[in-house]
Amino acid sequence: MKVLLVDDSRSDRKVIRYNFEWHGWNVCEAGNGQQGLEMAAREKPDLILSDCLMPVLDGFHFLHQLKSLSELKNIPFIFYSAVYTGSKEAELARNLGAQAFIEKPKEPDELWEEVGRVLASLTANGSQREPEQPLDEERFLRDYGELVAGKLEEKVRVLSEENESLLRLNGELERRVVERTSQLEAASQELEQLSYSVSHDMRAPLRHLEGFSQALIEEYAAKLNHTGRDYLERIRKSSRRMLEMIDAILELSRFARGKLQRDNVDLSALVRSAAAQLVQAHPERSVEFRIADGLVARADAQLIKVVLDHLVGNAWKFTEGRPDAVIEFSATEWDGRLAFVVRDNGAGFDMTYADKLFTPFQRLHSQEEFQGRGVGLAIVRRIINRHGGRIKAEAEPGQGAAFTFTV
Repeated sequence: MKVLLVDDSRSDRKVIRYNFEWHGWNVCEAGNGQQGLEMAAREKPDLILSDCLMPVLDGFHFLHQLKSLSELKNIPFIFYSAVYTGSKEAELARNLGAQAFIEKPKEPDELWEEVGRVLASLTANGSQREPEQPLDEERFLRDYGELVAGKLEEKVRVLSEENESLLRLNGELERRVVERTSQLEAASQELEQLSYSVSHDMRAPLRHLEGFSQALIEEYAAKLNHTGRDYLERIRKSSRRMLEMIDAILELSRFARGKLQRDNVDLSALVRSAAAQLVQAHPERSVEFRIADGLVARADAQLIKVVLDHLVGNAWKFTEGRPDAVIEFSATEWDGRLAFVVRDNGAGFDMTYADKLFTPFQRLHSQEEFQGRGVGLAIVRRIINRHGGRIKAEAEPGQGAAFTFTV
């Protein structure tokens, strides 16, 4: 026995082929109704199992044309469809001469059993059922047009319902966005008020603490022993450190606010400017800068300048003491995106602790080795995040470090 499978889904044909071949049938395939006509004329199958919705020539036109050919019209024909599954589709299929209309999907055993029942019914009748008088072209086109129009109306109705649902969801989403925006604005105002409080209310006591400590040292130094003077000096250093930390917190919070003003920014020029300022401030140092030309990024000019000032400044700081200090700025690729790298051959660090780098006030080197407030890289990451970019660090102790970022 030979079956012709007509379906535009290769995977569906594959499953059905295995099923029928396992039961000892020969199987031939076609991807649409036009190919099915050609294959049927050539192979003369004992059964045709066809989908309805296919390109070039769909299942209904395929069957209509098949029944007009005397040498092919008596081949048993079964529809197997997942789209055209209503009563009107089944009625049109019967009027065209199909023996059955089976709805997808079916388990292989279920499909085989249903096909077997159809074939058994034909055998029980003594011969294949003679098809009814084929529909004339006018009636076929009328019935087929009504069927397609009904499908389109149903689809329009479903799409309209889905559209209404999307509109409701969109309205709810907009309401939530407005509510969330209001909450964020309120939180931002509270943050600004806190920043103002930190800036004014906390600075004054610390300044008083430092001032009175200095006054004690200057006016009562003779009455204090070495231990007393050392204690006062420690108090002064701690108060200055606290003021620096407050300044750092305020700076960090400032870069979390405000609207980005993106533009094409010449990063190479910004790095050269940062390098020139460092050389002017520290003429005693000898550092070689290798800055690639023409590196441009779409970014907020002021914020990206802060990023490069911090990264180049760090490279300058951590190459101190090296007679052959080199600082490089170049471009690379990171996960398919243009990225930029600031690299040095300075102190480097142990990558075991790299996760601490971008956390405020976390340092991998002591204050005695390299001075700093411990928020520079936290500011850098915050700005990069606001640009939708990423940043990573790679280093080796004594061999330098490289910071790669995208914007």
